[in-house]
Amino acid sequence: MRDDRIAVIGTALRFPGADTPEAYWRDIRAGAGHVRRFTRAEFAAAGIPAERYRQPGFAGASAPLAGVDGFDAGFFGMSGREAELTDPQQRLFLECCFHALEDGGYAGDGSGRAGDGGGLAEGGGGSVQQGRTGGGAHGSVRIGVYGSVGYRLYSLHSYLAENLAAEAGSGDWMTAKQVQVGTYPDFVAARAAFRLGLTGPALTVSTACSSSLVAVHLACQALRAGDADLMLVGSAALHLPQVSGHVPVKGSTLSPTGAVRAFDAAADGTVGGNGAAAVLLKPLARALADGDTVHAVILGSAVTNDGADKRGFAAPGAAGQRDAVLGALRAAGVDAASIGYVEAHGTGTLKGDPIEFAALTEAFRAHTDRTGFCALGSTKPAIGHLDSAAGLAGLIKAVEVLRHGVVPPLVNFARPNPALSVESSPFLLPVRERSWPLPGVRRAGVHAIGMGGTNAHVILEQAPEAAPVAAAAAAAAPSTPSMSAPALLSPSARVPALLPVSAADGEALRAYAGALRDRLA
Repeated sequence: MRDDRIAVIGTALRFPGADTPEAYWRDIRAGAGHVRRFTRAEFAAAGIPAERYRQPGFAGASAPLAGVDGFDAGFFGMSGREAELTDPQQRLFLECCFHALEDGGYAGDGSGRAGDGGGLAEGGGGSVQQGRTGGGAHGSVRIGVYGSVGYRLYSLHSYLAENLAAEAGSGDWMTAKQVQVGTYPDFVAARAAFRLGLTGPALTVSTACSSSLVAVHLACQALRAGDADLMLVGSAALHLPQVSGHVPVKGSTLSPTGAVRAFDAAADGTVGGNGAAAVLLKPLARALADGDTVHAVILGSAVTNDGADKRGFAAPGAAGQRDAVLGALRAAGVDAASIGYVEAHGTGTLKGDPIEFAALTEAFRAHTDRTGFCALGSTKPAIGHLDSAAGLAGLIKAVEVLRHGVVPPLVNFARPNPALSVESSPFLLPVRERSWPLPGVRRAGVHAIGMGGTNAHVILEQAPEAAPVAAAAAAAAPSTPSMSAPALLSPSARVPALLPVSAADGEALRAYAGALRDRLA
């Protein structure tokens, strides 16, 4: 019988308050929230007219992301001018893809290109060999990339619109072409493939808020079909300018109070967030044979659309969401009664939360009548709604939940929305951290809803225990330093050790050595 399970072997992220999965998990476990309201001074500094932000009811809140203007263009073989004309979403996407490859051990020699198996990959980022494989046991490795980005606000409402619009339309063909490549979503995956030397399939997935989880589903299919040996899935979404606001209008999904309260009685809407993430996927059997670090396992997934069975095009539909959950459970070959955690879409909207909760409940009820055995969570109260990247934010959170066997608290949750009927449902809403609610192997679901009706659901399982032989081989083999790699020495081994460190240039080397020092301190 064919093993269709897919291993998550690399993760990377840039979220509000967290630049690494470890920092993200610390925030999650602490119940930290990064959504905040902007002050009038911040509105004024951002150039918002006083008559606008002084309007009654004007609200401005977000989960800002630091350092979006920083980018090591030379590392990726780009000129400063090309980087300037590139949407920060694309830049973050590229960085996260590289770091996910690095976390999985496939990042080449640190020059920014993953390479081409045992051969040389020539292009804008230099020529390097494949870092992990190098023409060894794996031979040539085909790595594909599926990606998504948020709205084109950089070119429409931010820096490019204000500073380069006239120049881009002045007949300067090169500038116009760089703006097109740097800001159109069509090019995000192909550009990463070029910059990182990836030879598998590269395509952009766009289903609004479910984009990145749909991309995970499609990437798993590509791996099972043999289209690639590994698949990168990445996404980035920025609300630019990050300091902005709005006057609430009837029917808006935006919170007038500037807070996301998923599944709470006081829920009044969502708030935009900013961030990027990427994961590296590989067939589980191959990952175990190769001694890869497996963070979690994807058992199955499904994608559906609501069709016309809902109140309007932008409204969520219960039947389509239910079918996505049932399809994922069927693909995974597991019972809903074995799922101890679901990372929900959880936008905190008046209509969205009850519809999603009803859909999840109906899907679980097709398997079990048990109540209160599965914890429900959402990233959005903590880091805001990341649009196209929301699915990956939820997936990486669920991976960490499975790794640690701990259910974190739901941020901003005090009292359940009475429309949810939580007491008679399969779900519980954690006010504080709690232990895993079920015995046996830990499993979780991740849910995403896209405006327009495209739903996705993924079933995850905790990583299998490493085989003793594989663990010993991994400890004995030379290893490239990685910020996410487990320590090879036990805490009790008080002996000096040489740790070689490499980087693309002296400045990067000093920064990396400092980060490694801080990590090991």
